[in-house]
Amino acid sequence: NAANRIGQFVRYEGEPRELLARLREAEFQDKENDYVKMACVALDELSHLFDCLDALGCLDKISFDLSLARGLDYYTGVIYEAVITGGEYVGKVGSIAAGGR
Repeated sequence: NAANRIGQFVRYEGEPRELLARLREAEFQDKENDYVKMACVALDELSHLFDCLDALGCLDKISFDLSLARGLDYYTGVIYEAVITGGEYVGKVGSIAAGGR
């Protein structure tokens, strides 16, 4: 069912290009389905985002996490969170910035 199909993806987390490759390898049963077509467009947009981040020299600072969700009734596109990954505050505070579109 749909929940099980979605469930396999929300466990993906890690290096952006590796995850993008895993998502592109996913088998979609109905390639003519409008939702599948939108997913393919989203993957192309993520690829472009990762290219831009790589060109700026910061792709290695990004972790891609499909389990992240916030404001489902408000955000319709990409969402993000910024977290501290080094220093004395690691594990002591949650996200320090977040947003989306």
